[in-house]
This record gives sequence, structure tokens and C-alpha cells, in this order.
Amino acid sequence: MPKTSSREELLATIEQEALALEKQYHGCSRCVLIPLQKHLGLANDNVACASAPLAGGIALSGNTCGALLGGMLAVGLCVADNDLENGQAFLDTMGASFRLMRRFQKEFGATTCRELQTERLGAYYNMASPDEYKAFVKAGGYDVCSTLVGKASRLAADFLLEMSDEGLLRVKLAV
Repeated sequence: MPKTSSREELLATIEQEALALEKQYHGCSRCVLIPLQKHLGLANDNVACASAPLAGGIALSGNTCGALLGGMLAVGLCVADNDLENGQAFLDTMGASFRLMRRFQKEFGATTCRELQTERLGAYYNMASPDEYKAFVKAGGYDVCSTLVGKASRLAADFLLEMSDEGLLRVKLAV
């Protein structure tokens, strides 16, 4: 894992990598998650693969933003426990995810792909429709979403670093 000289540099690196991944490859959920995994030491490639269908507001449906869901998956990797009998870990994960969702909502004004697109592009484009997908691309959708993905990844990283500073994670971050 590349070492950075400061927290701000780490956050900027995560933001820029997420933005670049979304711009080049698409898939907001995985593009948020991959830099978090890489730079915070949350190694589990299968989670990034499993996050792919969450893009575009869950399978291109316009529902909960995939960028938010990618951040929540990182929270789960840090706070949840494989032991299903650990009810406290479940409650802690739900509480942390709720707080991340509220930060996301405060930062971006909404939590759904549909609302975020409408606010930023002036319309919602159903990306499951080939014609609307073309209109989304023509309207600069990937430029808008790439910026949001970068900022969402940074927001999630900052949130996890704060939780780590407070001793609230079940895993140690590699920073």
C-alpha cells in the first residue's frame, strides 16, 4: 500500500483514484470501494466484485446511490463481525452506516441516484434504457458522477479514519 505524508494527502489520493476509476471504468459502488480497500488496507477483492450490481442506484434502477453503498460496504468491512451472534457488532454497523448516510445526504443533498442526477444534470436518465444511457453520456453524466464518486470515497475514508481515531472499528486500518 502506498504511504502518504498526511491525512489530507491520503484523502486527496483516495478521491482522485475513485474519480479516475469511475471516469474510465464506471460502476460507482466499486469505484468508491476499491481505493478505500487499497489505501486503508481493507483487502477483499470479492467485495469489490460483489459491489458491481449496486451501481446506478442498484442495478441501474435509480434508487440508493451506488457511491453511498460502496462507502457503506467499507463500513461493514471495518465494523461488522462474521460472528452472527455478535449482536453488538450488527448494531454498531447499522449505527455507523446511518451516520455515513446522513453525512452523504448533507454533503450531496440526496441519497438516490435519481435525485442526484436530477439535481446535477437537470433530468434523470434511466441508464438501463439504451437511448437514455446515450443521453446521460451526452449530458456529461460520467463527468458529474465521477466527481461525486471521488468526493463520496473521500467522505467515506474520512469517516472511517475518524472512527478509527475514536477506537470504534473492529479492524485496524493500514495507515
